[in-house]
Amino acid sequence: MDKYTIRHPYLGDKLKNGFLEVEIISDSLNYSEIGVTMFGLQCNNLNNHKEISEKCKKVADLIREIDKLNK
Repeated sequence: MDKYTIRHPYLGDKLKNGFLEVEIISDSLNYSEIGVTMFGLQCNNLNNHKEISEKCKKVADLIREIDKLNK
């Protein structure tokens, strides 16, 4: 299993209760959300890129919720 890092990569957009931008990276995956509708994905398995993108979106949303709760 890869080691994943989830972080806020930029100093741009900020919501009232947290950041919009989230990045999830590992040796085999790079997913970034910039703003509300822009995202990018690079992954090893191109056959599953849509499913991987949807899962990463859910992880990003969960991280934002955790960030709000942890303030």
